[in-house]
Amino acid sequence: MRFWSLLGVVLLLAAADPPAEERVVPGGRSGWASDGAGGCWLWVGGLQGGSSDVRARWSGPCPEGPAEGTGRSEISWRVGGQDRSMVYEGPLRRGKAEGRGKLSHYEAGELTAVEEGEYRNDHLVEGRLVIRRLGLTYEGHMRAGHPHGQGKLTLNGRVFEGEWQNGCLSVRGAWVAFTRAAESCEGEDT
Repeated sequence: MRFWSLLGVVLLLAAADPPAEERVVPGGRSGWASDGAGGCWLWVGGLQGGSSDVRARWSGPCPEGPAEGTGRSEISWRVGGQDRSMVYEGPLRRGKAEGRGKLSHYEAGELTAVEEGEYRNDHLVEGRLVIRRLGLTYEGHMRAGHPHGQGKLTLNGRVFEGEWQNGCLSVRGAWVAFTRAAESCEGEDT
């Protein structure tokens, strides 16, 4: 009987919602969203202000609250009356992407972007990013969401390749910028 009581306490702890001060606030802070069904927590970051109806789903285990192991996660929300979602397939560690995986972005059910490669602490650190509507592909290293290190940007058939620094690449005395404004590259500690 004691074992089953202890197991019940452990299951209740795992199924609890994340602490309020650590929950995602769209446009305000990254944080946890609960899948509601199994009580699994998924890390959510970068949702713009005005987002609402944040929902999370996870297909794998969550022994202590955060999703853990290999599976499929889906984060969905609404912004400006439009449905958006992100689907990640691969390993999660403590609710965040960690290891080789694939993240697909959707707007109103249409695939808009795909990132695939190596993730660390929920960020793509090396791989490929394709933004379909822009005709853009980036392949290479990244840091905190910006091209950083050796990489190649292809935009409508034009190729920009070299050593990137926080989203900036110097090409023949001018800046090519991806993920930030080109004017922010000059004179900044990149």
